[in-house]
Amino acid sequence: MSITQHQFEQLNEMGISLWQRRSCDTNDDKTQKSADNLLDIDLTALASQQLFTDIILAMGVTLGEITQQEQHLNLGLFNWYFTASQAPQRIQWQDHQLFTPPLNIISKSPALKKQLWHLLGIQA
Repeated sequence: MSITQHQFEQLNEMGISLWQRRSCDTNDDKTQKSADNLLDIDLTALASQQLFTDIILAMGVTLGEITQQEQHLNLGLFNWYFTASQAPQRIQWQDHQLFTPPLNIISKSPALKKQLWHLLGIQA
């Protein structure tokens, strides 16, 4: 993923190194286990949430460009899944797939919002 010089300078000012190694669960058993905990998607309900509209607006995507599947949203560059896990909530990126808790949980957690914006590479 490439970034602009301005984004590079902002990240450096915040003390974020561009070459940080991210932990990534690549175990197929964990992937299958998380697939069992996916929520069905209701794009109409998501579109009424301010956080969702802010995210797609910042990504330059319109509602018309999003394809709704039963358990994920296809945003073109990646698929977005919402998990129903009772384990500690976290955001994961794996093979152009984004796994997040439901947006109502993310919107109540500054740490999860920060992680999501950082992961998507969107400068708020």
